[in-house]
Amino acid sequence: MGAAQDRKLLVWDTDELLQGEYDSVAYWQNYNESEVNNIYSVPQLVENDAAQLRTQYLALIYDLGEARVNAKRVIEHLEIRPGFSYWWMTLLTEKCNFAKSPQIDNVIKLMAFEHWFKNKNYKNIVLVSSNTYLVEAMHLLADELKISFTWQEVEKPKTKERFTKRIYSHLPYYLQAFVWLLHSLISRWSLKGVGVKEWKKTKAKTTFVSYLFNLVPDSVKNGYFESRYWTALPQVLDDNQVESNWLHIYVEDDLLPNASMARDAIKRFNQSHEGSQVHVTTHSFLSIGLILVVLRDWYQLFRLKKLLQTPLQQNSGIYWPFIKEDYFDSMVGSTAMSNLLFLNLFQAAMKNLPTQRTGGYLQENQGWEFGFIYAWRAADHANSLIGMPHTPFKFWDLRSYFDTRNYSQDSKCSLPRPDYVGMNGEAAKKMYLNGGYPKNELVELEALRYLHLNQAAKRYAESTASSAGVKTLLILGDYTKESTRQQMELLRKSMQYIDTEIHYLVKPHPACPIITEDYPEIRMV
Repeated sequence: MGAAQDRKLLVWDTDELLQGEYDSVAYWQNYNESEVNNIYSVPQLVENDAAQLRTQYLALIYDLGEARVNAKRVIEHLEIRPGFSYWWMTLLTEKCNFAKSPQIDNVIKLMAFEHWFKNKNYKNIVLVSSNTYLVEAMHLLADELKISFTWQEVEKPKTKERFTKRIYSHLPYYLQAFVWLLHSLISRWSLKGVGVKEWKKTKAKTTFVSYLFNLVPDSVKNGYFESRYWTALPQVLDDNQVESNWLHIYVEDDLLPNASMARDAIKRFNQSHEGSQVHVTTHSFLSIGLILVVLRDWYQLFRLKKLLQTPLQQNSGIYWPFIKEDYFDSMVGSTAMSNLLFLNLFQAAMKNLPTQRTGGYLQENQGWEFGFIYAWRAADHANSLIGMPHTPFKFWDLRSYFDTRNYSQDSKCSLPRPDYVGMNGEAAKKMYLNGGYPKNELVELEALRYLHLNQAAKRYAESTASSAGVKTLLILGDYTKESTRQQMELLRKSMQYIDTEIHYLVKPHPACPIITEDYPEIRMV
């Protein structure tokens, strides 16, 4: 061990094997640790103090929104509609750490690392990494602590991207925004006007907002609406003569790969469910005037970007390198344009809808949801809007959590919330309450998405009755295609090391199907 002034910590942020011997090592990506040998794991530091770190991150985001700029809060500067702040639609507030904002995990790791490091007496940090955001943040931390910092660069992992996507990713954010808008309008224009006539004349007083994917293929072919998100609900409503409205967000999938097919499906739904269900898409409300309003809104954000950047950078400190891309994208990039388009489409949809008594939507706390909540209230629909989470809550899915101060805050442009959130189990309810959510705004509902499991369990038991003793491995697919591909490739490669019979029970994400034929060597059940 060197002298105190020379104590050096190697921070290892790569999949490559560590070569050579070092006084102290902190692994950034894995759980290898041995305190006796001065080997530490940053992910393990996170797990050791998970609740506190999550709270700290939520407080960081809250404080950024409350930061003062010319005597006004950032939230107030972003008041894009009377009483509604665009702040709630940004990636910073959405906190989607598993898909849209992967650097959030590094923010939390750095928080854990900073707490741990300040109790040590290292004088030098050597970082081995290809992540330039981490390099910048670690350099800021070293400067703050007045210690030396060295970066040893490693080659970034190669990813397979289409040429056009690589070109697009290198464009300035404002150009990405306009390219995205043009592509979106061209690909969705055929949905313009579909179902709007029925929507305006509907007699239903209950409205649901959902995604136009994860539908049952046979039902779509026969012209009937059946969603795996809502399972039996549409039919139960019909059986009880409760008319309903359905506002769909179209997402391409294998069943409806383009907007023209989505348009035809909506028309068939309205024809087959005439008198009981009315179906429309958000993009049905496209118009030239609406697009001009979107561009006006975007220009308003463009003018605010520079004004708000400096105080946000100062208030986020060493974490700014990880969140700056989300800020720029949310203010002037494709995310900004997407959010503003959704906001205006929801406003148009709600204005053209007769007054509703009840509303429900699939709740994931994505940016568009807060725009929808505003549009619902601005159109004076009843105070009976229910957010319906459709999956189990996860501790580190940060979209489900906000700083507790948001729930007691009664200031201008406060966090838009539905009137109620549907809890599909005691575990979910407990997590929400522990997160500070108002108890009187939680209601217990059935988890519709999992009703089919009653029959599926029975069928699985029957199919495996003759295979007693055979092990079963559950495979849960990821939201992104690339992660799912890597996951399945890892399983494929591992097959050569498995010499026992195993049944592979595959559960893909609806947005990313796993095709059995692509993996013939894997026995899927």
